[in-house]
Amino acid sequence: MIRTKTATALGALCLAAAGVSVAATPVSATPAPAGQQGQAGLLGIGTRVTTRVDTPLYFGPGLSTPGVGVAWAGDNVAGICQIFDNNNKRLILGIERPGRNGVQWANTAGYIWDDFIIQYTAGFPLCLSYGPRVTPIRNTTIYSGQGLSTPGVGVAWAGDDVEGICKVNDNNGKRMDLVIERPGRNGVQWANSAGYVWDLDIAENTDALPDCGTV
Repeated sequence: MIRTKTATALGALCLAAAGVSVAATPVSATPAPAGQQGQAGLLGIGTRVTTRVDTPLYFGPGLSTPGVGVAWAGDNVAGICQIFDNNNKRLILGIERPGRNGVQWANTAGYIWDDFIIQYTAGFPLCLSYGPRVTPIRNTTIYSGQGLSTPGVGVAWAGDDVEGICKVNDNNGKRMDLVIERPGRNGVQWANSAGYVWDLDIAENTDALPDCGTV
């Protein structure tokens, strides 16, 4: 169970809402074949999946939400959970493990359109009931990668219903938590937007969250 921790007085983070636009590559409408699923990493969360083409990672569960990065064809991508957009299209919350030097941070997280994933994903757990609730103690930045220097892509608002998915340390040993910010804000941010938040901005003790894993 997630336990409450003592909040530490910190300066408010600068909130940025920048997205990286990425164009999807058209593919055949043929359904993706079922494939054997392997582990994403030794300690990593989820199941390893691969994409048939270079495809966007989306901030929210929908093809019209901002692109925050790329899942490259054949890369090690951790598929975590499934969710459906307003058009009943399945998306998978994933972590693109390797990244690209100078282009994209390792372990960038976002939603991937299921049609671009080779493996069968219908058995994945639902994102809407995946992890325990965690509570931001202030409006805090959602980052696309596991570090405070990665792009800020949205906001987890103080007191909102936020779901904790996994935890990971950045290069400076600071814990980041991959979360889903449930409510969103009409006209500002999509519901169920996903990304990393700084653990010191979370009220609960997150030791019990699973490890996100590494490349």
